[in-house]
Amino acid sequence: MADLILASAVVLAGRHAAPATTVVVRDGAIVAVGDAGVADGARPGARRIDLAGRTVVPAFHDAHAHVWKIGHLLTTMLDLRGVDSVAAVVARVAAFRARLPEGAWLLGRGFNEATMAEGRMPTRADLDRAAPDQPVVLTRTCGHIYATNSVALARAGITATTAPPVGGEIDRAADGTPTGVLRETAMGLITKVMPPPSESDYERMITAALAHQLSLGITMSSCCGVTPQLLAVYRAMDAGGRLPARMNVMPFRRVDGVPTPIPLPERHVSPMLRVDTVKFLADGGLSSATAALSVDYRHTPHRGLLRFDHDELAALCRESHDAGWRIATHAIGDVAIEQMLDIYEALGPHPLALRHRIEHLGLPSAAQLARAARLGVVAAPQAIFLHELGRNFREYLPDSLLPRCYPLRAMLDAGVTVALSSDAPVVENDNPLAGITAAVTRRDREGHVIAPEQAITAAEALDAYTRGGAVAAGVAETLGVIAPGMWADLAVLSGNPLTTPAEALSQLSVDLTMLAGRIVYERP
Repeated sequence: MADLILASAVVLAGRHAAPATTVVVRDGAIVAVGDAGVADGARPGARRIDLAGRTVVPAFHDAHAHVWKIGHLLTTMLDLRGVDSVAAVVARVAAFRARLPEGAWLLGRGFNEATMAEGRMPTRADLDRAAPDQPVVLTRTCGHIYATNSVALARAGITATTAPPVGGEIDRAADGTPTGVLRETAMGLITKVMPPPSESDYERMITAALAHQLSLGITMSSCCGVTPQLLAVYRAMDAGGRLPARMNVMPFRRVDGVPTPIPLPERHVSPMLRVDTVKFLADGGLSSATAALSVDYRHTPHRGLLRFDHDELAALCRESHDAGWRIATHAIGDVAIEQMLDIYEALGPHPLALRHRIEHLGLPSAAQLARAARLGVVAAPQAIFLHELGRNFREYLPDSLLPRCYPLRAMLDAGVTVALSSDAPVVENDNPLAGITAAVTRRDREGHVIAPEQAITAAEALDAYTRGGAVAAGVAETLGVIAPGMWADLAVLSGNPLTTPAEALSQLSVDLTMLAGRIVYERP
């Protein structure tokens, strides 16, 4: 394989790295970084790409996403992100219904009651109008709430007398009748009777999602929470050389609707697929007001939900830790964060010196951040939430907690390693450049700035989307910076994100994406 030379570039090799203009790649790895002279050592026949002043960065890593769910929306699921009324939801469901076979489950995702004219979620009555004779299940944008119709409730046997599982709620009318809205673990009552995607469906979803991510300069992504069936598809795609990008796949230990814990699978590490991290969900979502808080939400006398019995969660974490797995736990509210810090501290040193993760870390106190840093916990927060879900945060969070909402500045200052991410498809715009913009400006869609003192610099945000993601996934020895010996996973941007005004960052384009020195995406 001939050497590749990226020349006449602005090379942002990583924090503390010297300025460079040239990168030399050989056999999928970086062999030299520096000024034009480093190309002199390239082998005869080297291919040269003159970038004419464009910027080269380490390829992005989306440290927390749901890859197959991104692909589901790109293939066969009704996309409701951005819908502005319950009436529009009903119209879209009715139109989508016409495309499906008779009796098929109609699945959609993306509604957010805070941005809809009625200010509420769709109920069974709404969805029955749209599809009276086939099951409808719509997932709220956060992924923590279902809105269902009467047929779906009947298929699941959910009635006025159905008790919710631990960590879940069934919304009811005054007479006790379910409204069709199911929260947290109660979603499993529906999920367990829904027909799962086939292996070929899953592969089509994964392939579509990874092609989308490559167009954004993302060459490695974490799929946070997969079932045994989905894990088997990832393993088969890796074995057959069919993964278009690198994946860090996290098996669930608990699946909603399944009565017993999922056994630990076989650990697996290859250049394209890592399976060495297990996933738990300690609480709910912040935009859905189900994250577990120490005080009431502003708009309701409710403090969210813890999804686990503490002793069961601690025991499953202990089993996973002792077996050599990294643990990644969704914990947003301060109560859930405290629960996980207690559990992680009780685990003690990891047998393989791995660092556990807290996904989101949405509302930590200063004391909790200091404790997380001391324990070596890696945080995977989502700055893009501030832009896309900021209205929810402003309307739902009490005054005492809003200043602590995704406090990136405080995380870094406390010494916590931060791996920025999107949690897509929770958000519609999973472009890392949009995430960097949100980390710098902290401005929501309506122009409100949320806790401006928690802003970080573009350089810090870029580091969190590259090196931080590599640390979180356990691949920092091979990815995350541009240096000799590292894999040549690179993104070429139309401009320099460190000198571009913050409000214009998302206007930059990804012109090339490279994985192991191969061009896997080129902007038309």
